[in-house]
This record gives sequence, structure tokens and C-alpha cells, in this order.
Amino acid sequence: MLKMSSFLSVTEIQRNFQKIQRDIESKKRELRSMVGERYRELIDTADTIAEMKSTVRDIRTTLNSIQTSCKMERESSLENEEEHSKKEEFWSIASQMKLLVDTPEKIWNAMENKHFLIAGQLYLLSRHIVTNLHIGTSSTPSHHLTKFPVLTQQWGAISHFKPSILQGCRDVLEEVTVTDEQFTDCIATVILLEGVDLSVLLQQVLDKRLCAVQGHLTSGGSVRTQLAKCVESIVSTLHLINNNLVTTNNITQKLQHLCHNVSTMEVVSAAFQQETGLQSLTRHLPALVHSYHPTVNSSLDLPDVVGMCNTWIDGVTSTIQETLHTTLHYVQSVASVTNLIKPYSQRSSAEWEAVCMSVLSRKVDVWEDILLIPVSGHIKKIISSYIGDAMLATNSELSDIILNHEEANVAQFVWNLGCRRESKLRQKTEGFVDCVMALCSNLNERLTAIYTDIITYTGPPEKAKYKEDNVKSGEIFSHVCDVTKQSLTQLSDHIMAVVSEDTTSSSLPDELSLLVHVCRCLVLYTPQLTTLLTVSRDRAKYSASSHYQCIAAAKSALLQRYGEWLSGVIVQQLESFLNSEALNYAVTWEEAVIKEESEEGTTVESKVSLPICCSSYITTLLHSLSSELYRVGCHGFEDNEVPVMLGCLNERIVESYGTWLDNAELTQNMALQYWLDFKYITAMCNVATAVNTERNKKITNVIRRIETNIDPFDWDVFQPHLAANLHGLIRRTYNLFGAVSVYSTTVQAIATTASRAAFQQNTHNILLGNEMVSRFPLLPVRADTTPSSSRGNTAAEDSKEEEEEENVNQQLSALCRTLAQFSSPSFEPQSLDNGAL
Repeated sequence: MLKMSSFLSVTEIQRNFQKIQRDIESKKRELRSMVGERYRELIDTADTIAEMKSTVRDIRTTLNSIQTSCKMERESSLENEEEHSKKEEFWSIASQMKLLVDTPEKIWNAMENKHFLIAGQLYLLSRHIVTNLHIGTSSTPSHHLTKFPVLTQQWGAISHFKPSILQGCRDVLEEVTVTDEQFTDCIATVILLEGVDLSVLLQQVLDKRLCAVQGHLTSGGSVRTQLAKCVESIVSTLHLINNNLVTTNNITQKLQHLCHNVSTMEVVSAAFQQETGLQSLTRHLPALVHSYHPTVNSSLDLPDVVGMCNTWIDGVTSTIQETLHTTLHYVQSVASVTNLIKPYSQRSSAEWEAVCMSVLSRKVDVWEDILLIPVSGHIKKIISSYIGDAMLATNSELSDIILNHEEANVAQFVWNLGCRRESKLRQKTEGFVDCVMALCSNLNERLTAIYTDIITYTGPPEKAKYKEDNVKSGEIFSHVCDVTKQSLTQLSDHIMAVVSEDTTSSSLPDELSLLVHVCRCLVLYTPQLTTLLTVSRDRAKYSASSHYQCIAAAKSALLQRYGEWLSGVIVQQLESFLNSEALNYAVTWEEAVIKEESEEGTTVESKVSLPICCSSYITTLLHSLSSELYRVGCHGFEDNEVPVMLGCLNERIVESYGTWLDNAELTQNMALQYWLDFKYITAMCNVATAVNTERNKKITNVIRRIETNIDPFDWDVFQPHLAANLHGLIRRTYNLFGAVSVYSTTVQAIATTASRAAFQQNTHNILLGNEMVSRFPLLPVRADTTPSSSRGNTAAEDSKEEEEEENVNQQLSALCRTLAQFSSPSFEPQSLDNGAL
């Protein structure tokens, strides 16, 4: 206060004083409030303290009386030996009671440390002590229960440990990482506590470990962890049985040691671990307790062990094979499955084989005998799903393709003058449009990804090192072949299903032609499909040619339908022309000079008019036929496919002429023109087929029917000139209908003769100099007008090269158009339908 007054003013001192006064008043109010609120609690506390004081006083009095009694007892025991012996008996009972009091804590500590054998021994010792105290001796019955009520309470506390000890032992026996010592101790503990036979207990242990294997497969976590625990449980079980029951019978030795060699002192010492007062505690234990040894009678023969283990391993195999497919459901690729089972797919070690021979009397491979079947089944399921999805995607693309009718015009695609990079010469040569190539390319990419995934498990077919590798890969490869064959068959069925059933549909020829090219392209441009079909080593059963029969059959059916449609349209138009004023389409005839020798020996000349060209409707039909064949890309068909269609068309043309002649009335001049028309169109469509002889008979019959309308004497004069006109007409025009005439045996024979004669005479017809009849005209090749950026030229040099390339391209394009006008009418393709010929 003096210090404050020395440096504070009076006003500040008064202010501080007032503040302190307010704080004092506030604290008083808080104290009164707290006392008022806690008054009842203070009263209760005071009462409790008073009771405690009274209780302590009573206890102190009791202790004093006990101390006095003890002193009196000690003094009396020294005076009397009988009293001393009673004291020894009391100390013995007290030691046993002390042991019983401390036993629950020691059992609890042993169970926490998983020392179940010590816990079991303490339980058995406690039970023995309680039994002795309860029964007493034969001469003097026991009154300890009445004297020491705590005895009953302690035994009640100890007896509850037995189920816990047994459950702890069973839990340890089910663990994967249990050691040989833990396994032996737990088996011995269960036998000591329950007195069960070793064979019964072993069967229970195997059943529990079987349930544990199933639990590992159905528990949560990753599939790798589940499978690792499962395999580790199998391996550890056989090792434990081999180390403890087969090679060395540790369990029997352990039981014998516990029953004959382990004393009570050793059990107590192991439990109490040299605690203070342990020696004085055990000194007064009676001899009956010191000499206690548990008794068991348990033995197990080796054949019984082998039989139970074989039954167990069979049950484990069955459980894994039934459950593993559910576990592997979440693994969706063969590569993932391979990585998952890689640690277990190696060859068994010699140590494991020795263990199996010792325990099971047979070799058991974890991979081959247990895991291979479910893993292979899941891999087959993945392969089937992948190939099925690939084919479903292809089916979807196929359905989209047939809706794109613009792509059906193969001729327009072939003659499209793209840049050099996009010329696609090989693709155009084979008649595959972009959508068809894209479909096969996509399918090939999908199958390549599937095959790459498969060989991560099987390895390449040619690199299987071991016999088991051959078995493993052979089974998978056979499944791949079967699934691919089945999917290919479904694809061919889908190809036939997507075709319109309406024969009058305008889109029918486009659909048929596109699907034919799809069938061709599947064989040529899906090499991975061939790989999957022939990957099996069983070459006799799995060959690409046999598997592609379904595609070949689908293609043949499509070509047959297309041929029927084409023949129907051509014949319909032909019949329309024949039933109309057909001679309105006739061309100008040519006069021929006929020289005859009269009776006087002089030469008489006469002029007659004979047809030299076919009617225009014949040219129109052949032009439309050739254009349609070029439009659908017939140059890519096999050599025997177009002739079959032309052969059927020729037969229907002959039948149409025969039907028309039944009701036709022909003059001689009309018969001459129809004779030339019929001979020309049948010669252009005359192909070598199996029914060639029968068709020639029908053609000859129609020709004879036409010739009946011509005077026989005139026919003898006209026939050589008409035959020469026919040959000349064929020589002049066969190259105009290349898609048709190239397959005609008659045209080929005449063309070969004409090409040879062209070198021996002066002729102005350039077509006669054509040595061979080409099936496909010259394809246009156009250079890339975009200069390459990798050349490193200057801008001026690039511009000059671009101009030169453009000039060359224009010349090539002009040349190709000129050649196309002579070789094929399909340079400007026309669509062919039922009413537009």
C-alpha cells in the first residue's frame, strides 16, 4: 500500500479501493450462492464421513481383536505341539486359499499373452485344490466350506475360465500363422481340460480350419489377400500335422511330459514368475498338492492321420472350387487373373512334395489339383464374354453398314480420284469399301486385344516349356477355338438375318453386295480371327478352312440371292422388250454381195441385206448387266462366283426366248435379226459350268425354232455371212462389256483368234490389238498434291513441284477416263433396280 501511495495519485488510489470493494462483495455473493446450492451435498458428505468414521472404528477394533487372537494363538502354539500341528494345518489351508485367490489374476494374464497351456494347468491345479479342501481326508471330513465361505466364491470365479481357455485354444488352432509350439500347447490344453481323444480333437481342428478356408474366400478385402490366406492356411495345416503328428509326434510327447514330469512347483513358478513370497507360499502346500499330475489317455495311429488329412484336403478342394468362382467374379481380365495366381502357378518344391507324401501318401499340387479348375473356368468365362462382346459389336456395325447404301457403290469408290495417300490401290483392287474395311479392322483389333490378354496366362502356343503348361494352354486354346467358332457361326447367322426378306425392296441388291464383301473381307483382313480359330494344337479338329465354312455358306447363299435378283430383273426387262415392238430397236442392216455360178458357167452376183449388229435392247441389257456387276465390285469375287450367276441368267434367257417363241409369228427378216440377237447374248453369257451340256442343248433347240422361220435355201446362203457378222460383232464389242464377256468361253475363243489375226492384217480397230481381256480396267493413280513437310525444300521449289504434279495428275486422269470408256461402262455407274433398266 505504501508503494502504491508513492507513485499513484489519491484519485487512482480511491478508484482501486472501490474496485477491490466491488470484487469483495461479488465473491461474497458467489460464496453464498455456492453454499446454498451445495448445502444438501455437504450434508450428505458429512453423513458419509461420519459413517466411514464409525466403520473404520469397527474395523480397527476387529483388527485389534484379530491381532490379539493371533498373539494368543501364537503363544498357545508354542506351548503345545498339538496346537502347533493345527497351526501347520491352518498355514496349509491358508497357502491353498492364497493360491486360489491369486489364480484368477494369473489365469487372466496367461490368456492375454496366449499362454493357454499355463492357464489350463492353473485351472486344473485349482480344481484339484478345491476338491481336496472339499473332501478332506478319510478319517476327518472337511469343514472348510463352512469355515471359509470364500472358497466357494473363488472356485466360482475360477470355473468360468474353462470355456474361455478352450475357446482361445480353438481360435489359435484356426489361425494361419500358428507356430508348432502354439499348435502343440493348444492341442495339449484342450485334451487336458476336456479329456477328449486325440483323433476326435484332430478331426475337430481340421473341420475348423476347413471353415476358416471358406471364411477367407467369403470375407471382405481384396481377392489377392483372400486367395493368399486360403493357400497359406492349406500349407500351414499340412506342415503343422507333419511336424507334430507324423514326422515327430510332439503332441503325444508333450502330453506325456505334462502328465509325468511337470510338478506343481513348476506350474506355479511359471505362472507367478518368482514373485515375492512365492517360496513361503509353496512351502506350506500339502504333499497331495505337490504330487499332483494330470492324467490323460490319448493316442493316434498314423493311418488314421493320413485318412483324416486326405478327407480334409478333398473337402478343401471341393470348397475352393465351389466358392472361388464367386470370389473371382470381380476380376474381369485374363491378365489380372494371371497376376493374381502367379505366385501359386509355379512348380511345387521338393519340400512340399515330401510333406504331401508324408501326410497324405500322395502328391498334391496347390495349383494343379486345387486352383486350376476354378481359375480355368473363370478364364474361359472371361474369354467367352470378351469374344461374345466383340461379335455383338461387329453385329451392330454390320446392321449400320447395310443402312448405308451409298457405300454399296463399289465402282464409284474404285474410280474416286483421291490423293496418293488415300488411293488405297489394294483395297480398290479387291473391291472393299471403307465401311467394310473398318468393320473388319475393328473386329481384328478387338480380337488382337483378346488374344494378347489370353497369352498372358497361357504364353505363346509355341513356347510351352513344361507338360503342365501344355495341358493348361491346350485346354484354354481349345476353348478359344470353340467359342470363336460358335461366335463366327452366330455372326454368319446374323449376316443372313439382316438381309431384307422383301425381294422387291430397292435396297436388296445393296444389302446383298455389301454383305458378300463383308464375308470376303472377314477371311482376308481379320488375321486374328484365323489365329483364334487355329490356336489349338489339335490341327485335325481345329482348322481355319473348316471354321470358315459357315462364312463361305453365308456368302454362297447371298450370292445366290443376288444372282436370282439380277436374273429376275434382266429377264423381266428382256421379256418386256420381246413382247413390244422389238424391231423398233433394230439397227441398219448391211448389204452383202453373193456370188453364184449359173448353169452356163458364168458368175452371177446378187445383193442381200443381212443384220450386222444386235438390237439396241440387247446392248442395253448387257450394258446394264455389266454396269451392275461393276457397281457391286464383281472384280473382287472369286473366279467361279460370277460365272455361276451368268450361267443361271443364260438359262433363264433361253427359257424366256423359248416361251416367247411359242406365241410369236416371225417373218424371215425378223427371224434373221432375232437369230443374231439370241446368238450374241447367249455367246456373251456362255460360261463353263457343270450344266453346260444341258444348257447348250436348250440353246440349240431355240436356234432351230428361230431357223424354221427362214427359207432353207436362203438359210444356206445367209448362214456363213451371219456367222461372220456375229464373230465380227463379238470382236468389236466384247471389251465394252468386260464384266460379262471376260467369263464367256465363246468370247474368249473369238478374242484370242482376233488378237492373233490383228498382227497379220492392216486394221484400224484398236480394240483388236488387245492381247488379253482384262477382268479389271486400269486403276487411276493420282499423286499427292500436298508437298511433304519432311523434304526441307524452299517455298518456290515446293510450288514448282506442286504444279508439275498437278499437270501429271490431270494427264493421268484424262488417260484413265479414256481407257475406261473403252474398257468398262461403269465409269459413270448406274444403279439397277426392277424398273430402271
